[in-house]
Amino acid sequence: MKITVRVFGELTEAIGNRHTITLEEDANIGNLTRRVAAQTGQRHQGYLGEYRIGGNELAILLNGRNVELMQGLNTRLHDGDEVVLMIYTMGG
Repeated sequence: MKITVRVFGELTEAIGNRHTITLEEDANIGNLTRRVAAQTGQRHQGYLGEYRIGGNELAILLNGRNVELMQGLNTRLHDGDEVVLMIYTMGG
């Protein structure tokens, strides 16, 4: 299946702004983020740029919904889904 990944904010400097990722049919968000990290040459396992996957600074949206409100990294993906990766910003 093919998943579109869009990246916003300072994370684009580390991994680019758009990717189309091909995954197995039973893949989830965790599989996707590992594949994006591998394809963009990330050296630290479990990170995208300097942000930990599953950490509180990295927002992951699946078709507009935060995966933390679903099943987190275990949220299942389907062909044609769109995933957005962005950094939480703290207002001051």
